[in-house]
Amino acid sequence: MLLRTRLTAVWLLLLAVTIPAQQSPLGPPTKIADGVLLYRLNDPALLNPPAPIAVQALRLDPRQVSLEIERAREADPARETVEAIASRSPDAIAAINAGFFSLETGRPTDFLKVDGEVVSGTSRARGAVGFLERDGVTAVLIDRVKVSTRGGRAEYEPLLGRSPADWAEADDAVGGAGLLMLDGRELTDWTEEVISAGFDTTRHPRTMIGIDAKGAIWLVTVDGRNVAISWGMTFAELKGLAKRLGLRSVLNLDGGGSTTMWVGGKIVNNPSDPEGPRKVSEAILVLPRGGR
Repeated sequence: MLLRTRLTAVWLLLLAVTIPAQQSPLGPPTKIADGVLLYRLNDPALLNPPAPIAVQALRLDPRQVSLEIERAREADPARETVEAIASRSPDAIAAINAGFFSLETGRPTDFLKVDGEVVSGTSRARGAVGFLERDGVTAVLIDRVKVSTRGGRAEYEPLLGRSPADWAEADDAVGGAGLLMLDGRELTDWTEEVISAGFDTTRHPRTMIGIDAKGAIWLVTVDGRNVAISWGMTFAELKGLAKRLGLRSVLNLDGGGSTTMWVGGKIVNNPSDPEGPRKVSEAILVLPRGGR
């Protein structure tokens, strides 16, 4: 009887130790603001084969923060660093780079919508993300969508089930390149998105946005092109990271030298360009609810 009691006590102790570890596979976060937590991951097993990796992941409570897209204001080319774009908003908590753009002109090369106005449409059915407010909660749309403008009116053609009316309602939206997961389903064919050969299978710095099973929004940067710090990720490895974070819908945004995360007034990742953080076309800003 005594032996059984001791074994039961040991089993309960092990259970108490293992359950929190299973519930928190990411390690302890840093609280940035109400509804904003920053996680850092550096597990080489995130890569196959394992190699140095550095990941910064912001978990956002959609009831406590809102998201908006802010464009660069400098002209010829119209590009600024994520830090410069975010710093113009006194309420900004965090920011990441957003869509693809021309290095020469600063103009977006895919779908971009800011403050309800379509800046640039797309005939390619690339993955895109949109933000809208519903009953005091930030709602996030993710789909592959074509966008055209006729007579000053935008027409939306989502391909994977989202409503054109939802895209029309979104205040801000931006296209990416590589819709990786949607509602828990992994995507492996990006023919429709017309991405460059090898873009999915080569390790690059990456920026992605996702939604987990509880509705939390994640903004993620993956450092790369630095063999001592972080090698970057392929699409397959990025999906593995998404699963580690518990994400169900995931979109790859612009990456490479553009990959930048700004939190609390400073850059928290390691941008890969030798000159430092790259000037980009626009950024996704995290604001406290009511800060728009």
